[in-house]
Amino acid sequence: MGNIFRFFLYSLTVFILFGCSQADKKISCEDILEDAYSSSSLNNFEKSKFKDLLLNRYPEFDVMFQEAAEETSIEKNLLAAISFQESQWDPRAKSNMGVRGMMMVTLETAALVGVEKRLNPEQNIKGGARYFAMLQEKNKIGMTYADKLSLTLASYNLGPTNIFNIANDINEDVKNVSWNQIKEKLETLKNSEINIIEDSSYTRGQQAIDYVDRIKSYYQLLSAHACIAPKDQLAFF
Repeated sequence: MGNIFRFFLYSLTVFILFGCSQADKKISCEDILEDAYSSSSLNNFEKSKFKDLLLNRYPEFDVMFQEAAEETSIEKNLLAAISFQESQWDPRAKSNMGVRGMMMVTLETAALVGVEKRLNPEQNIKGGARYFAMLQEKNKIGMTYADKLSLTLASYNLGPTNIFNIANDINEDVKNVSWNQIKEKLETLKNSEINIIEDSSYTRGQQAIDYVDRIKSYYQLLSAHACIAPKDQLAFF
């Protein structure tokens, strides 16, 4: 009887501990998700649209992002956030400049990373991931890991040569240039200074800043849906 009673107490303890931990995890995940949406800089329409497309469009491509992440060692949620900013996960997306697909790959980039069909979502996702990994590996700008991630995102949007030239104007030793310094320069930069012929009050410099900020916002929401706490997210968050 003594052994049976001890076994009963042990089983009851395990059940209580396991049950509580699962409940705590559920509450914690809900809190993480609620906090992510309430603290997001996105407006209500943007958050609602993101949530809708995450539920109804993203699942078809999740495995492709996972495979791209495994191939390049770039986190899946970051790749998915880039793709949402670029195309809202639309494999047939097209810009006015002819950039196409899930990661909005140019013809030049497609040739560089082995993408034969830009409208093929798997090829486009993996090609975009390879290109981002290349930019990250070649980037020498930034004092911290957070700086380097933000600068790589800006390079994906504005081009690595433009970002390097801006950094070099600030300090020839570009490893000592921060993302905040680049942002300050981008805010005052005219399109003509980065070889862009476009007369608009919304400059490409400001667009690059917004691009980086929005990807961070989407990444935070994706992480929250995956029950990843802020402390476990990428360093620049």
